Amino acid sequence: MDIDLNEIKVESEWPLIARIKDDLFPYEGYDHIRYTARALAENEEGKFGFLHIVGEDYFGVRDHLETCGGGMEENEGVFDTLQREIMEEMGFKTKGMKIVGSILDAYNLLKRVTYSSFAHAYVDTKENFALERTEAEQILIQEIVWLPPEEALYRLEHIYSSKVDLIVQRRDAAALRYYLEHR
Repeated sequence: MDIDLNEIKVESEWPLIARIKDDLFPYEGYDHIRYTARALAENEEGKFGFLHIVGEDYFGVRDHLETCGGGMEENEGVFDTLQREIMEEMGFKTKGMKIVGSILDAYNLLKRVTYSSFAHAYVDTKENFALERTEAEQILIQEIVWLPPEEALYRLEHIYSSKVDLIVQRRDAAALRYYLEHR
């Protein structure tokens, strides 16, 4: 089975922000779609929180910023997923969320297309809760970085050192840019 990124029909109330092809790794077709929820997490100071990912895995060396989020579990909506992921990965509760939009992006090494639903989430950083990161997350997530919107967008679009950094950050940059232009 080969999935054509441009032929995927999106039937959602969420605007489609972008379709991003993987032009960095060899293409061998796509055999599945993964559904994820991702948060543009904003704190009380108006800064956006990103996971600083450092390490090495299947994609190679990583040193990039990434939005909080992950795969949607069975019978879980986008906002439910994000409340869970923000608590697990960042240790904070959300004070409110709103729809931003969705991005379809491809990962050639995984033979996967990801449908990511992005939401803006206000997080309460005054109270920290115990992290519940997976083993891989414990290894790869170095810290949470809080940045003003313009600095966050600049770093996502211009500061990366590997192909995987670029793949992840261009997805998150597209979502942040869209949010900032439409808020």
